[in-house]
Amino acid sequence: MADSGVHYVVPGGSAGNRGLLNLDQSNPMTKLRISLVGLITAVLLTRLFAAGPDAGRAERAKKAGEERLQYAASPEYDPYNTDARDSLKRSNDLLEKKDFAGAIEETKKGLTKDRLNIRLLMLQAAAYRAQGDTAKADEVRKRWFSLIDSILGNGDGRSFETAFQVISVDEEYALTSVMGLEVTGQALVENNGSEFDELHVKNAKTGDAFDLYFNVDLPKRWLAKQFAPAKN
Repeated sequence: MADSGVHYVVPGGSAGNRGLLNLDQSNPMTKLRISLVGLITAVLLTRLFAAGPDAGRAERAKKAGEERLQYAASPEYDPYNTDARDSLKRSNDLLEKKDFAGAIEETKKGLTKDRLNIRLLMLQAAAYRAQGDTAKADEVRKRWFSLIDSILGNGDGRSFETAFQVISVDEEYALTSVMGLEVTGQALVENNGSEFDELHVKNAKTGDAFDLYFNVDLPKRWLAKQFAPAKN
């Protein structure tokens, strides 16, 4: 299978940091392809990856992973929330129009419907950065990056056994965007009683094509409950 160009390293040799993202930094402004945020988020990501080792990163990723699972078990969980998706589109439109204050407010609205929506957090961080509020941009950036790290920490996505566990389809597209991958196709497949989204992706840097696997048991179970017969 072709090399994806995305490597999972263990900073300092610590097994507890398995799966933390290490992207090629030779020319990140042209390597990263963020479909929603574009150049502003590419700048934000460049600064993040250039920041060097972060002693608290693994711990934040662990906590973010626990928070994601707790959220998926809570009454507010709705992995197919259309209001959040609408806010995502409106936020992106406002950002492209350079209405940064409007974009921030719209992301806040969306996050009341899906508080762990990574792409909304990415847009919000980018809008704060463009507005000149570096401190707030860094705060939000750290939050969404911890969520990304928590997904990367549970596998490499290259097989059913090492599939990324996600709590929504949005997480799949947030992850592929950050990894600089273009999604060219998708299929829902089953293996050993679990369901997986099989994404056909292409590396934006090398052009290599390969598949990534995402375990979607949590959102699919939620969906099944919505159609389950009501108990008397």
